[in-house]
Amino acid sequence: MSVYYSNPDGVSVHDGFPNPATDTALQSIDLNALLVKHSASTYFMRIAGNEWAQQGIFAGDLALTDRALRARPNDPVVWIKDDQFSISPRHTLPKNVVVWGVVTAVIHQYRNRT
Repeated sequence: MSVYYSNPDGVSVHDGFPNPATDTALQSIDLNALLVKHSASTYFMRIAGNEWAQQGIFAGDLALTDRALRARPNDPVVWIKDDQFSISPRHTLPKNVVVWGVVTAVIHQYRNRT
């Protein structure tokens, strides 16, 4: 049995076992719409190493990198030198490197899908 209470503020409180039919009213989260601005130029890159651990980016995390964005001074960017990818804040880039894209989000998985 489910009982719904409605208060004057328009907030409803649900008491009891949820009705499965009400699940259709919930909107799902579309990660592409939320995280990807330019789908044709956004890439997922797997992080290797823990150089960014202090910033919360760890080995195995996924970095969403958008090649269409112009980097701001503090943006983390993926850059290439000697055929190797690295990440640094734009304002600390070494000389003679090519900026490959701007890191827009990082996904940290607590449990790997097996």
